[in-house]
Amino acid sequence: MRSHLACALGLGLALASCGRCGGGGAAPGGAAAQATPSASATPKLALKRRKGRTDVTFLVVSDTHFGFGGIPAAHEVLVPKLNGIAGREYPKPLAGVVVPPRGLLVTGDLTEWGKPEEWEPFAATYGLTGKESKLHLPVFEVVGNHDKVSAHFIEEQVASRHGGGRFYSWDWDDVHFVALAEAPDDEGLAFLARDLEPLAPDIPLVLYFHLALAGPWSTGNWFGDGTFKDRLAKLLEARSVAAIFHGHHHATDHYTWHGFDVFKPGAVKDGPHTFAVVHVTDERMSVASFDWDHDSWGGVFDKSMPLLRRSR
Repeated sequence: MRSHLACALGLGLALASCGRCGGGGAAPGGAAAQATPSASATPKLALKRRKGRTDVTFLVVSDTHFGFGGIPAAHEVLVPKLNGIAGREYPKPLAGVVVPPRGLLVTGDLTEWGKPEEWEPFAATYGLTGKESKLHLPVFEVVGNHDKVSAHFIEEQVASRHGGGRFYSWDWDDVHFVALAEAPDDEGLAFLARDLEPLAPDIPLVLYFHLALAGPWSTGNWFGDGTFKDRLAKLLEARSVAAIFHGHHHATDHYTWHGFDVFKPGAVKDGPHTFAVVHVTDERMSVASFDWDHDSWGGVFDKSMPLLRRSR
């Protein structure tokens, strides 16, 4: 495994002003939360296994904060950079060019106060399928603590866009993606257990949510101070976790948590103004940080992936 984060991912450990507000209180749940159908009925002999020929590129950004003063101007700069990343040469030590990304993951705090009038410009700017907005990529967002300040409107909008539940998942090639809302609460952990049940242990997983697992702003809220993190680690301990992404800290960084690689992609509000360009194949995974203020690459993380064992 090679890590080259220190040069630039360490640039932006800027503390988020929003980390000081919100995030406390009881774990979420209630009528707005509808998990997708259980996968537990899948026969254990029918485990989904890796097929090979995986080649997946996607982008990750966080903390878009529509409704915060001046934020539209930042998005006017960011969106063309997201649209234009394909074809750019990767930084060293990576080789080749960025192929067209499959989509954009947004790790929460879509809005400043969770109001309908803040959701509308988010949807108009980022859209859903890549065909109806300024962004030309499919979007897979989760909520953050700011999105829940004014009740559950934003949470309901996100759920309606992605199958009707707060938590959702999908596959790109062999990679299995799991969106876990603000963070996995009781319902989220139950969803994750069901969702992973039909998957072979070596299926590469990408998980993302808003709240931090460790470091700044990882305590003092329902997720940080409960048993949720320990239970999440237990669910993942025998799994092939390629990466976990989260926001909340408004930083660009990489750290390990229970042996898993965790990434902060950067933020639109406050900065650092970076987004992650992630490339996963059968053999390797890389995460390259792109600084959209300076139109240049930052830090790079690169590691080998678990050996593909072909079934007979």
